[in-house]
Amino acid sequence: MTAERVRAADLPVAWIMMLGLIVAIGPLSIDMYLPALPSMADDFEVSTAFMANSVPAYFFGLVFGQLFYGPFSDRVGRVKPLYIGMSLYVIASIVCAMTSNEYILFAGRTLQALGACVGAVVTRAAIRDRLTAKQTAKAFSIMILVMGLAPILAPSLGALFLQFFDWHSIFWFLAAFGVLNLLLTKFFFFETLTEENRNVRPAKEVLSQYWSLLKDPSFNYPAIGGGLLMGAMFVYISSASELIMDTYGVSATHFGWLFGMNAAGFVALTQLNQWLTNRFRILSILRFGAMMQVISAGVLFVVGILLGTDAWLPLVLSCIFFCIAGLGLTQPNASAIALAFQKHRAGMASALQGSLMFSVGIFGGLLLNLFPVNPVLKIGIAMFALMSLGCFLIWKIDRNLNLEDTD
Repeated sequence: MTAERVRAADLPVAWIMMLGLIVAIGPLSIDMYLPALPSMADDFEVSTAFMANSVPAYFFGLVFGQLFYGPFSDRVGRVKPLYIGMSLYVIASIVCAMTSNEYILFAGRTLQALGACVGAVVTRAAIRDRLTAKQTAKAFSIMILVMGLAPILAPSLGALFLQFFDWHSIFWFLAAFGVLNLLLTKFFFFETLTEENRNVRPAKEVLSQYWSLLKDPSFNYPAIGGGLLMGAMFVYISSASELIMDTYGVSATHFGWLFGMNAAGFVALTQLNQWLTNRFRILSILRFGAMMQVISAGVLFVVGILLGTDAWLPLVLSCIFFCIAGLGLTQPNASAIALAFQKHRAGMASALQGSLMFSVGIFGGLLLNLFPVNPVLKIGIAMFALMSLGCFLIWKIDRNLNLEDTD
């Protein structure tokens, strides 16, 4: 089916859901091993907080991997990068499964990310190749319905593995999931970038093209603003084990359920977003979601100041829930706006947007280590700071931006 025919037809839901399964490897890789961090720390004879540095190590790989796959996929198409990235992911997962050294694990996690990030870059770009801006927002919502099952189920699945096996088994499972993605690419993913739409500018101009994107207000406000809002979730991911399991003494099994509740809220609001995009402007929905997130983060910040670790756990979790669930209204719409005017460099735009998100995740992880305060206040400071700046940038987007002008 050609791009022009899809624009006039109903959304290709089955294809979009398949893309969601491919990109699910990212959140699955981040979240599935979180319940194992305390036991991994015991095996490596380090603290849980030290072992949690494997999360920023993963984000580091995501940042630089996406910056490579973006221009590469704009030049050679969407299929070849998927084969390369997923093959690297499988190899890196096997390294993590077999290692007995924490630094090799950190390096393996970075390599995992360098492979896994291709899914996010290529799927976002492929959707932009085929669909209009409003259809893109709906498509991202559908895709999140599938990939959103990963963070809901992953911690519980990881805890289940720990009941019967050790933490190494989690990485063997991830290697198998990478093989599944290779099979999906082989049999169900087709090329969406036609020869005439490929970016044939010299490779040496990549940096200048990225700089041009960053200066484009139709891209930079939604991409950076959305990245800051999404990055606050990665702050939560980095600190969740320490906060919930170490500070409040929640078991690995119950941690999985609590973590999954936040992801479920995220997925639920992405589905509400499909309905809202038929009735309201995408920018209006994006701004509402950003306000919802920053207010929730502000309440968490105040709770951390006033009560610290004496705060009632359900209150802390409620604040975090609305911060994460609000992403269901901000991420599909911020992505749709950021990619709307980037027809010939959709891969680069997708890559830069993703890299910005995970750069914030790395920065947020550093923020967590800067404040010698209680864990509740620590996460409150980091999330409120990032979400406030993200919300400010979202409100800087031109309210007269006409997405119907995009091709």
